[in-house]
Amino acid sequence: MLEELKEKGYKFKIDSRKIERGDVFLCLKGENTDGHLFIEDALKRGASFVVIDNPSYVNLPLPERKKIIRVDNVLEEMLLSSSKILNNNSRIKIGITGSTGKTTTKECLYYLLSPFFKTFRNELNMNTEIGIPLSILNQYSKEEISIIELGLRQKGDLDLLTRFYKLDVAFITNVGPSHLEFLQTIETIAQEKMKITKNMENGLLVLNGDYPILKELAPKTLKTLTFGSKKSNDAILESYEYNLNFSTTFYAKILGHNVMFTLNKYWSEGQLLDLLSALLFLVYIELPLEPFSLCNIDIPEARFQTITKKNTLIINDSYNASYDSFRSAFRSISQINVHPKILIMGEMKELGEYSRYYHEKVINEAKELFDEIYIYDPEDKLNFSVQDKVIRLENIEGIKKLLSEIKKGLIYIKASNSTGIYEYLKDIL
Repeated sequence: MLEELKEKGYKFKIDSRKIERGDVFLCLKGENTDGHLFIEDALKRGASFVVIDNPSYVNLPLPERKKIIRVDNVLEEMLLSSSKILNNNSRIKIGITGSTGKTTTKECLYYLLSPFFKTFRNELNMNTEIGIPLSILNQYSKEEISIIELGLRQKGDLDLLTRFYKLDVAFITNVGPSHLEFLQTIETIAQEKMKITKNMENGLLVLNGDYPILKELAPKTLKTLTFGSKKSNDAILESYEYNLNFSTTFYAKILGHNVMFTLNKYWSEGQLLDLLSALLFLVYIELPLEPFSLCNIDIPEARFQTITKKNTLIINDSYNASYDSFRSAFRSISQINVHPKILIMGEMKELGEYSRYYHEKVINEAKELFDEIYIYDPEDKLNFSVQDKVIRLENIEGIKKLLSEIKKGLIYIKASNSTGIYEYLKDIL
C-alpha cells in the first residue's frame, strides 16, 4: 500500500514536528510515546495522509477523516512495502552487520560500486526496523544495487529484518562486546550476527576471518570469503603507514594479488579492514579497483576524523565506542609520530555487568600509549579512583578547556554516542 504513495512522490515521516505540506505521517508506537497522539498536529502541519493501526485515537471531522489510512500494523506495513520495492527492483541486495565498522563498510562499497552501477544505501545509521524502511520509502529510486546496513541490539533483530529483505550478499565486519548488556555473551552476539544469512538460500558471505567463531557458524550452503590480518584469509591487511601529507598507504593481498593504495586522510586499522572487505568483493566479482574512487571515499564525520590546529592533531572518533574499536584505534595511533599523546574518553555503553571490566581493560592499554588520559564521567558511574595519568572530567565543558589549553601533540577523543560528546564536539571543532 505504501509503495503506491511512494510512486506518486509522497515523503514519509514518523515525527509530526517534521511534517511538511504533502507528507505522509506514519503513526508508530514507541517506548515513550505513541504517534497516534499527534494525528491532529500532523494534519495541521499539512500532512496529506496519516497511516494508523489504532482507530480509537481518531476523532476528526469528515473532511479530515478522508486523509486517514488504516492498516493492521504500521511498522509491518512499512517493512512489507519497502521490502517489496527493494526485492522487486534491485538486482543485487547487500546486507552489512557487525559490532563495529558497518557504516564505513557501507560507504566504501557505495563509492566503489557507484562508478559501475546505480547504487543505493540506507542513510547513515538508519539501520533499524524503522530506519531501513524509512530510508527506502524516501530515498530509493529503483537502483540496481542496494546496500543495507542492519543493526543488531537484541535477539531477534536480524531475524525480523531478513524475513523481509532478501539478501544476495552478506557482510559481517566483526564480533565484539558491543550490546553485551542485552546479549550476554560474545557467542550469542556471533550467533545473532550470523542470522543475517538466515533466509539466503544461496549467495555470498564476506566475513572477518580473524574471528574463528564466525567461520564455524558460516552456513555451508553459501560461498564464503574471509578478510582480516591473519595469513589464512582471502584478503589480508599486511601493513599500513601514515604519511606527512595526512594520507594513508596500505598494503594488502587480495585473492593472491598484491595491492598497494594511498588514501586521502588518516584511516584507522579498523577502517582499513572495512575497506579491505569491500575491495575483496570487487575483486571477486571482477570489477576493477579504481584509485580515483578510493581517494574519494567520504567516511562520515567523527569516525577517526583528523583535524589540525597549529601544532595539535585532533582525532575525533566520538561517534561511537567499543572495546574492540578502542584497541584498533590504539594500534593505529601508535604509528603516528606525534607527541605527547593525550586521550579524552567517555563511557562505552550497553556493556551491562561487564562495563567496569572493559573500561579497565581500555584504560590499562591506554596507559601504555598515552601520556595523559582524561575520562568524561559526570555521574562517576565508572567509580575509578584517581590513578597515574588518569584524570576524571566532571562536566563536558572540561573537554573544551582541554582543547584550548593543549598547544602541542595528538589528542584522541572517543566515546559512545549517547554520552553527548559527539554532539558537543560539533559546535567546538
